Amino acid sequence: MVDNRTRSAHGQRVEEIVRAHQQVVASKAALQEAVTAARRQGHTWQEIGDALHMSRQAAFKRFGKPTQPKEPKPVEAQSVAPVLDITERAFDLVATADYDQLHRLMTPATSEALTADLIAATWSGVLAEVGQLESCDNTHVELPDGTPLDPDEEVLGSVVAATTLRCEAGELLGRIAFDADRKIIGVLIVPEDHGELPF
Repeated sequence: MVDNRTRSAHGQRVEEIVRAHQQVVASKAALQEAVTAARRQGHTWQEIGDALHMSRQAAFKRFGKPTQPKEPKPVEAQSVAPVLDITERAFDLVATADYDQLHRLMTPATSEALTADLIAATWSGVLAEVGQLESCDNTHVELPDGTPLDPDEEVLGSVVAATTLRCEAGELLGRIAFDADRKIIGVLIVPEDHGELPF
């Protein structure tokens, strides 16, 4: 049986969570306002990135507000959250040879370049080395320059998702590049001890 003191302590903990979340939201809004004000005063993206310990591109993609050249419509930042699910789904589709569904997740140019035969041949090599895919773990999203992103962030332009492909007899690194509309523009499957990668 839960007494009133225990119930009261539980209620306080939930209230603390609500207050902490409100502080996070307010801090993000204050940071956006500070960056916008700095840009209005002529500070460069390099200066802002340096202040935030990130590249100028990472600062721009997180806080920039560009507008379309022919109409005063801002380019909208997109959530990175769907990329996590799409990444794991894409590797599941590769492993089950469902190339029609996989191609629907890609841009037309990527779908044309990554043919079913090419994907099948690549996956045959994976099967020969480490066996069947069992799970995708530690899936995360980053900017093309490697800056990590939180799942609740919204950013401009392309992002990259990475996941550990846990297979029967070993692990590989899976990486998927996404365009600004969160369509797949590149897929990599490499050993975990890889060298430099194209994305």
